[in-house]
Amino acid sequence: MAMTREDNELLTRVENGAPMGEMIRQHYWIPAVPASKLVADGAPLRVRLLGRNYVAFRVTDGSVGVVDEQCPHRKASLALARNEDNGLRCLFHGWKFNVRGEVMEAPNHAGDQRQFCSHVRVNRYTAVERGGIVWVWLGQGEQPPKFPNLPFVDLPEDQRAVTSQEVPTNWVQGVEASMDSSHVGVLHESTTQITAGSGNERLHMTKALAPKLEFEERPYGYRYAALRALPDDKVYARVNNFVMPWYGIICPPDAKGPSTVFFSTPVDDVTHRAWFVHFNPHRPLGMTVMSASPDVWNFPPLPPGSPAENWGQNRDLMKRGHATGFPQHLGTEDFAMFISQGPIVDRTDEQLCSADGAVLRVRAQLLRSVREFMAGQTPRLADSPELDYAQAISVGGVLHAGSDWRALTEAA
Repeated sequence: MAMTREDNELLTRVENGAPMGEMIRQHYWIPAVPASKLVADGAPLRVRLLGRNYVAFRVTDGSVGVVDEQCPHRKASLALARNEDNGLRCLFHGWKFNVRGEVMEAPNHAGDQRQFCSHVRVNRYTAVERGGIVWVWLGQGEQPPKFPNLPFVDLPEDQRAVTSQEVPTNWVQGVEASMDSSHVGVLHESTTQITAGSGNERLHMTKALAPKLEFEERPYGYRYAALRALPDDKVYARVNNFVMPWYGIICPPDAKGPSTVFFSTPVDDVTHRAWFVHFNPHRPLGMTVMSASPDVWNFPPLPPGSPAENWGQNRDLMKRGHATGFPQHLGTEDFAMFISQGPIVDRTDEQLCSADGAVLRVRAQLLRSVREFMAGQTPRLADSPELDYAQAISVGGVLHAGSDWRALTEAA
């Protein structure tokens, strides 16, 4: 069923007090920047989240902070600030801020500085470094929400790789794709063949394009099995998890292989940051396309051309057998699809099919949560007593037809 225009607005908008943006701000930790981008006493990094501008920085003792970009004094950008002696010092008049955003010094004030600084109105945010990412809680109050202790968060550094890219479309387009199993065998046919290797189970997705979907609600969102019929009375089952509000946890290509978490966080209404966390809970990750990325803040690459150039699609390569003409990365293929949909996709006249059940559940859970928030409630999926993000483990494998796919999850 197509979505109403009102629901599409409620689902996608995050700026200027929009309910979805306010719900995310209050009830979720937001990934702000790969931790490796911040150096002690180094340059602050501009970060835009939910339509507002911030700077992220690491101070002398290694602590990280996220504060409003504009100095509360005369509104100069703190991206220009000196990062020294455990704080940011504004270049304009020397006001200094700690990692919580509190004013430590106001050297151009002639009176009692300590008293003056304590009365400057500032927004105080909580930032932490976990899993190779600096996260921030932008909400109000003393008690932050439960941290998303996803399966990669506490792994050693050599067992994960984090990259991200800013994409010029609304965030929900990216979230939906992370749970869209049927596009993988079509859009990513060639990149799967290139990266999977001979005998890799992921190759089954390029041969069975219409999976049967089975769902199970979970305290953090849902998990589902995409079941693909194989010869010899076998089934290839991929069990993936959707974790509110934007995490798609994708099963490894084979036993003991690396998993991936895809998530798309809102920069503003028409821009999102696509995150990729490649991790292996069993062993060091080693050299992969992700761990070898030369720029963790701008990877995978965006499509290389303009809309007039079909976003840089290489038709000559397609004549030679490549499925899409975007050989750069499977993320580049996804980005091309999102951008071609438009800045905010119109869901009011789409025509869906049996493969879209997981996408519909993403929308339903987001809309139900934001309506709970609008009613003055804490969204159930943000604060369930049974909420344990570490249980969101995705697995895959070949089963005998008729077997229960839950056996894969119990074994994991």
